[in-house]
Amino acid sequence: MEAGVFGGPYNTIAPEVIRAYEERQVLLPYVFMVEFTAFTIAFFAMGGRKKANITRPEDTVQVYSLFQRFVILLNILIMIYLFITGFSITFGNITGGGSIARFMRWTHEVVGLAWIPVWLILTIIAFKDHKFFIRPSSKFWNKIFLRGTYKPMYRINYLAYVAFGFLLVLSGFILWYLFPDPKTHAQVIQFKRLVLFQHFMGSAIISFFIFETIYSYVVSVKGYLPGVITGRVPREYLEEFRPDVLEEIKNEKK
Repeated sequence: MEAGVFGGPYNTIAPEVIRAYEERQVLLPYVFMVEFTAFTIAFFAMGGRKKANITRPEDTVQVYSLFQRFVILLNILIMIYLFITGFSITFGNITGGGSIARFMRWTHEVVGLAWIPVWLILTIIAFKDHKFFIRPSSKFWNKIFLRGTYKPMYRINYLAYVAFGFLLVLSGFILWYLFPDPKTHAQVIQFKRLVLFQHFMGSAIISFFIFETIYSYVVSVKGYLPGVITGRVPREYLEEFRPDVLEEIKNEKK
């Protein structure tokens, strides 16, 4: 398809895809509603929230280093803000305009840029298959890399975070960096629309795996978030839910 709105004729990029997205974006809130509903049903179907039987609350183990806690909590806070501002941008026809909307759009770009190094660092330290590498010191190594091993579903969540996080980082950086000039305005706008579509699709897909991770670590099992905040986890909690982590800690002391 050719267009010539901003100058001479030029080829549009995937007009049928972009048009379909524009026509159906009113259905997107229902898609996220289905995701939340599915996790709610799974929560009750699996017996609700699990809780370790803690009889010795004072017997705790240092699991997370200060560096790990900083990266994890910063990633959580940034992603919460990006989701909120991203929804505000995507559903702008519902939230409307005004100074608040402009502020959220601007800060979405700035905070998104700040998320790039955080995403990269968390991708590296959460690579729990690093057991194949030769480690100079387990004690120092585990202050950088997270302890434990991945169960199959958790590994899928991690790989999805890496893959679709990379898509969000790349597309978000392009959208922020690429700015049209008078000679290339139309072509650049078309390209940015395509990248924006990819950016949204990446956020929609990664949200499912993020919600699943939040459900698995925070909602379905009590005790994860306090451990990340303080860095210490009750030994009985590890014995019941994370024996692989406890085994690594024991091996460090040998």
